[in-house]
Amino acid sequence: MPADHSPAPPPKPLPAPQPRSAITTYSLWIASAALTVMMLTVVGDVVLRAAFNTPVQGAYDVVSITLLIMVAFGIGPVIVRRGEILIDLIDGIIGAKAVRILGAIGSLLSFAVITFIGWSMISPAQDAWQWGGYSLELGVPQWILWALAFAGLAGVLWAAVLQVIGFARGQEGQR
Repeated sequence: MPADHSPAPPPKPLPAPQPRSAITTYSLWIASAALTVMMLTVVGDVVLRAAFNTPVQGAYDVVSITLLIMVAFGIGPVIVRRGEILIDLIDGIIGAKAVRILGAIGSLLSFAVITFIGWSMISPAQDAWQWGGYSLELGVPQWILWALAFAGLAGVLWAAVLQVIGFARGQEGQR
């Protein structure tokens, strides 16, 4: 009987993990929109400079503001999806229960660090509100940027809470 030389069917792709709340879905859309605006601004600026020697006015501010938005709103969905970079050096050695315990400790530490970052942001945000300050090219008040950062941080804290709750319920992630 001749050997079958037909190629094996490709493996089915893993389903993409879904966010656990509408907040993380909206955060992901906001971060994606900010990234799109940032990329279009940079490409438009480069093309206009090269072709017509006319830069996009305010490109520096647009890129810096959209970078802030992308980072502030993009971290939450990563945390909810358990998409952080993990290095499993000891996972095979210590067993599944110990790995779950380490994951729970990690999620609690993530929540603590994010809370500390938020706490550390309060004083500079108050200074921006009290003393003013504006972006270099567009003149956007600095307190607006701090408000955007706090809005994104609220989503990140929500994601960290969902992660802690997931570990408390024994649902360590959506891998």
